[in-house]
Amino acid sequence: MTGRIVTLNAAKGGINRLRVKGGADPSTLYDLVNGYVDQAGVLRSRQGTDNTVTLPANATKGMCAYDGKLIVFSHTTQTIPASTPGVECEVLRHPSLPEMPIKDIHFAGPFLGYLYVVPEFDNGDVFHYWLQRGTTWAPNKTYLPGAIVTPASPNGIAYQLDSGTGIYPVWVRNIARAIGDKVVPTTDNGYFYTVTDAFGPAPRSGAVEPTWPAAAGAKVFEDSDVANPTPVAGEQSGNQLPPSITERYGSSGGSGRSTTNQELE
Repeated sequence: MTGRIVTLNAAKGGINRLRVKGGADPSTLYDLVNGYVDQAGVLRSRQGTDNTVTLPANATKGMCAYDGKLIVFSHTTQTIPASTPGVECEVLRHPSLPEMPIKDIHFAGPFLGYLYVVPEFDNGDVFHYWLQRGTTWAPNKTYLPGAIVTPASPNGIAYQLDSGTGIYPVWVRNIARAIGDKVVPTTDNGYFYTVTDAFGPAPRSGAVEPTWPAAAGAKVFEDSDVANPTPVAGEQSGNQLPPSITERYGSSGGSGRSTTNQELE
């Protein structure tokens, strides 16, 4: 079914998507694509941009504009001719079949600052990629876990640093500690820490996460309250409280401190 055609005679009311009784208002717009209204209220066609680019034959799929450049996609690294410096190729590999070519790009566009791409591969598999970009790799620079870098000579691939500490448990407060235990901070800094010494009958992690030194061979001390501590000789004569002094915590079991010494490796 086709609606009644109303010719726009003057754009005075801007865009109005409300249903107007009696039909469309000839002085307002419902939608306008690739056009604009000039100061005189006359509709003008917006001029497009002509781009001519040279791409490797049958090697790339799709194209979108991002970060001031035109982005194409391939499953292998492609060399873009120097005559088209405004074009880059992003490499999208099948997770389990890296040699599988891309059949089609169903969607490509910016999302939260990076490209979000949905390719379909020749075997029909469809995957979603969020192409985070990093800085160009530089020598003698410290990179923290999770950092993304691209080669100084771009090859279409970005690399993310994995510290390899994911096999160790993350620090948790108030859990038992034993010599040899390994732990990593709640915020990965690329190091794991090994318990090298412990004091008290039941050493445990503290209530507050310690400040982890990010240097090989450094040590960090972790304090926690423990019940029924072993008396330390020399703290007081005979390790007994004078009869006129009550126990500090009012408990016959006593209380004390336990220190877990952790060495960074």
